[in-house]
Amino acid sequence: MSDEANKFISEVWGLQGTAYLVVGLRYYSRASTLGWRHFAWDDAMMAIAILVYTAESVAAYFVVAYWKGLANNGLTDEQRAAVVPGSEEWQLRVNGSKTHVIGLLLYTTLLWLLKGCWVAYYTRLTEGVRHTNRLIFGAMIIMPVTYISCLSVAFFKCIPFDHQWQIYPSPGNRCMPAISSIQTIFVMTMNTITDFYLMAIPLPMVWKSHLPWRKKLALTLMFSGGFLEMAFGILRCVSILTVGDTDPAQSGYWSVRESFVSVVLTNMPMVYPLFKKFIDKSIASTNKKSTLGDSNRYRLGSYPGKKGPKSGSHPLSIPNETAWGSDEHIVSNKAEKSIGEEEASIGSSDKQNHNPSLCPNTNTAQIESETNHIKRNPTTKKAHDVGHNHITVTKEYTISRVTPNDGQ
Repeated sequence: MSDEANKFISEVWGLQGTAYLVVGLRYYSRASTLGWRHFAWDDAMMAIAILVYTAESVAAYFVVAYWKGLANNGLTDEQRAAVVPGSEEWQLRVNGSKTHVIGLLLYTTLLWLLKGCWVAYYTRLTEGVRHTNRLIFGAMIIMPVTYISCLSVAFFKCIPFDHQWQIYPSPGNRCMPAISSIQTIFVMTMNTITDFYLMAIPLPMVWKSHLPWRKKLALTLMFSGGFLEMAFGILRCVSILTVGDTDPAQSGYWSVRESFVSVVLTNMPMVYPLFKKFIDKSIASTNKKSTLGDSNRYRLGSYPGKKGPKSGSHPLSIPNETAWGSDEHIVSNKAEKSIGEEEASIGSSDKQNHNPSLCPNTNTAQIESETNHIKRNPTTKKAHDVGHNHITVTKEYTISRVTPNDGQ
C-alpha cells in the first residue's frame, strides 16, 4: 500500500477509537447520574449508531486496503474495453464499487440515526416548554421522510441496480457510486436542511432564557455544532465532484471524517457535564485552599446592611442573597429547565423557581445576629423565617469555614 493509504488507515482507526471513547463517556455520565434503568431512546439509538459507524469504517478500510481505491470510474472507453472480466483489476474494480455502495448506505443511515438521537434528546429537553411541540412533531416527520428519500435515490438512481459495478460499457455517472453527482448532491442538501431544522429547536430557547451570558454562549456553541457538520458535508461533496474521478477513495475519506464529527457532536450534551463537574471541582478545591489561614471566622456581615469588600469574594458567591445583604461563600442551585441534572440545561421562564426549598432530613445552620453564635439544628423546618435576622442554610448551599490552627 502507498504511504497515503497507510496514513488514511491510521486516521480511520484513530477516529474510531476516539469515537468509542466519547460514546463510552456518554454512557458513563448517563449511568452515574440516572442509572441504567432510566436510559432513553437516544441512548438506544446511539448504541445502534456506533455499530453502523464501525461498519462504515470497516467498509472504508476495505476500499483502500483491499481494493486499492479502485471502482468502476476513472476509465476511458478504451481502458474499459481492455479490462478482462475475471482479471485482478476487474475484481478490484467490481468489489470496490460494491463496497462504495455499501459504504454510502451506511454513511446515510448513520447520519440520520444521529439526527434521531437529537430529536429524542430535544423531546426530553423541551418537555413542558411552550411553542416547541410543533417543531418536535415536525422533526419526527421530516427526519424519516428525508432518510427514505435519500435511500430511494441510492437504490433508484441506477436501474438495473447491478450496473453500479459494471465496467464495460460505461454505465454513466449515475451508476458510479464513488462519484455519483445526483446522490452526492442530494444527500448533502438533505443533510444541510435537516441540520438547520434541528438547530432551530434549541437555539431560540437559549437566546430567550434567563441564563448568564457565559452559559448562553456555551450552550449556543454546543447546539450550533450542526454548522461544523454541514461544513464537512460540503467539503465531502466538493471533493467527490472535483477529484473523485481521479481518486475514487475520496468518498470514503470524507464520509468517515464527517461521520466522526457527527458522532462527537451528538454526544456533547451528555459528555459536557463530566467536564463541567471536573472543572467545578478543580475551581472549588483551589478556592478552598486559598481561604485556609485567611480568617478563622465565617465571612458574614456582622451588622444589618453592612457590606464587606468585594475584592476578595468567592468566585461562586452570590451577592446580596441574604436578609443582611452580606456576601457569603454560598453556591446556589437555581432552578432551571434541566434533564435529570446530568445534561446541558436551558433556563425556562415558564419553569423557573427562584426560592430553593428545604429537603427533608437535612441539617441546617442557624446564624443569629444577636450573639454571632452558630447552633446546629438537626431538625428540618418547612418554612423560612427571615424576620428574626437569621439565615437558614440547607444542603443546597455550602458554607466555607476555616478551623483555627493549633497554637493560634
